[in-house]
Amino acid sequence: MLGTLYVVISSSKEEDYQKVKEELLEIYPDFSVSPYKESQMEKDAVEFFATCQIDKEKAQEILDQLNNDWDGEVDDCIAYGFNTKMFDSLVYHLNFQLYD
Repeated sequence: MLGTLYVVISSSKEEDYQKVKEELLEIYPDFSVSPYKESQMEKDAVEFFATCQIDKEKAQEILDQLNNDWDGEVDDCIAYGFNTKMFDSLVYHLNFQLYD
């Protein structure tokens, strides 16, 4: 299955993007991470995607490391950093989806 993770971080600094990207790859090295761009969701923030081939069981394991309180099922879920514990304090929003 194809997994896509949409990430918004509350910073527009290159070094913050690199830090979050490195932490994400430590959690799951098989992610392919896109370059970042200015976020349309949040001011002074950037967004990027991470994709991978993954099964549902492994996806749940990774999601549990990324955030402590997802809304939705493993194949389509979101999390916001203002009311949950993210894998990095700069992460504002995550959206994960699985495709067959």
